[in-house]
Amino acid sequence: MTEIVCSGCGTDEHLRGTPTNDGLIELTCDACRISFTRDPRPSCPKCLGFAMEAMPQVIVEKSRGSQMSIQGVHREFMCRVCDADQIAVKRDGHLPQRLGGSQ
Repeated sequence: MTEIVCSGCGTDEHLRGTPTNDGLIELTCDACRISFTRDPRPSCPKCLGFAMEAMPQVIVEKSRGSQMSIQGVHREFMCRVCDADQIAVKRDGHLPQRLGGSQ
């Protein structure tokens, strides 16, 4: 998850955002009155590109013995360039073959 902080004073508590016509967000810090823009699209921390793909990540836990139960699903953004191999593996199946500690 990306932490959004003021580029002037570093606070993350006093920020207001307004969407602009070009898809960016104009942020204003109420603490120090600085305004700056932010691109809300997820970007790759390695190549800084925007070729991202949302992959479902299943949250599983052992409920009884070695039985796995799905507790939830969240989206994990992966770069189509830097993470191509991992994306291909995740497309083959979302559940792990084994849960840590299972027999």
